[in-house]
Amino acid sequence: MSTATPKLKATPREKTGTKYAQRLRKQGLLPVVVYGHKQDPAHIAISQEEFLHALHHGVHLLEVEHAGGSESCLIKEVQYDYLGTDVIHVDLTRVDLNEEIQVSVPLELFGEDECPGAKVEGAFIEQPFVDIEVICKANNIPDKIIVDISKLELGDAITIGDLKLPAGVTTEQNADDVVASVSVAKEVPEEEGAAAESAEPEVISERKDEGEGADKN
Repeated sequence: MSTATPKLKATPREKTGTKYAQRLRKQGLLPVVVYGHKQDPAHIAISQEEFLHALHHGVHLLEVEHAGGSESCLIKEVQYDYLGTDVIHVDLTRVDLNEEIQVSVPLELFGEDECPGAKVEGAFIEQPFVDIEVICKANNIPDKIIVDISKLELGDAITIGDLKLPAGVTTEQNADDVVASVSVAKEVPEEEGAAAESAEPEVISERKDEGEGADKN
């Protein structure tokens, strides 16, 4: 759980557009738009380095400081370049620290090395979900939810209902949805595999008699 909300200083953006956004990024700044709470969108710029540091540490909530004071903002959307490597734009939304919000939090597997089921020959650990939608107050967002698989045997599974969520954190996702399991890959019988290889390709069409399928244009 985050203990402190990162504070990022912001400067207003007097101009918008691709050309000006590129200039900002060359200066080490990120173009940002702040929405919400029935206020007009605010176009600002923040330190790219400070934002990336917060993002890589699983931060969801930021305190944005500007000339008019400061406001709590939730990271709503992060836009990357066409290669998917560099952040080029960020959308933030204003929040009241006492209001409940719904946010996506990553699931992190713990105990993979100790998992007895995974040590069986041919076994593998499957993780259908990499994150979970939780409901909590804006100042109580977990950095991650730990999924302890250290005692899973072959064929066992952990569902959303089995997760130990922090105090004040709930979820409306299906409790029966599996978030981690240990299985063995099914082998294809030798005869079945050979039959598949030798099977003739299916004929999906034949030449039609003259006059059939004529162009109707």
